[in-house]
Order: sequence, then structure tokens, then C-alpha cells
Amino acid sequence: MKFTELSDSELEVMKVLWEKGEPMSFGELLDYFNVHTKKEWKKQTLNTFLFRMQQKNLLQITTEGRYKQYIPAMTREEYLLAESKAFLNKNYQGSIVKMFAAFNGGEVLGKDEISQLKQLLEEWEKG
Repeated sequence: MKFTELSDSELEVMKVLWEKGEPMSFGELLDYFNVHTKKEWKKQTLNTFLFRMQQKNLLQITTEGRYKQYIPAMTREEYLLAESKAFLNKNYQGSIVKMFAAFNGGEVLGKDEISQLKQLLEEWEKG
């Protein structure tokens, strides 16, 4: 699946769906954002986000009775992995070594950090 970057608002919608862990109706989503986040989104605002997310194949829609139910088309972990890979490719030519070097910025790593990196590399090496 090709990575599709989410806007901040689209990501908020996905986070709610991921946390809920089950399909949500338009009304449930609108209530959540207006009551729990104080966003006060109008129906058209949420509808626009959901439509764009459908177009990007980020949501699956089922119909229960006369109500649509929205379900994420990918898990949070799948999204984070795809987002991380896209970030790495865009900024570091796909090289994790270049990324680590940039994050270090010339600072000395502590023994614990070095140990954690070594452990991670050993795990990757085992495959």
C-alpha cells in the first residue's frame, strides 16, 4: 500500500477510530469531537474529512440500517510504519544510518543509549 500522509485533522479522526476499536457512525464521531475535544466541528467539516479519507482509501465504510459506519483501513501500527518509512526516504535517502547520524548531531551518546542501539541492531541482524 502506498503511503498517504494524513492532515492533522484526518489523523485525529483516525486516532479516535483506532482507540474505539470498532466501527463508528458519523453521529458518534461528530459527538466525540464536539463534546470531548471542544472542536465544535460542523457536520460539513467532518463530512469533508471523511470524504477525503475515503478518497485516499484510509477508511472502510459499512452500512448498518440507514447509517454508515466508519472503520480504519489500516491499523495504527501499519500507519506509523508507513509514515516512518516515508520520512526516512524523504529526508535521509532511505538510510537509517544517515538518520541516526543526524539525530546524534555530534552529541555523545550515553552508555544506556549505545547499549539499546546495539541490542536493536542485534535483533535486526537475527532477522
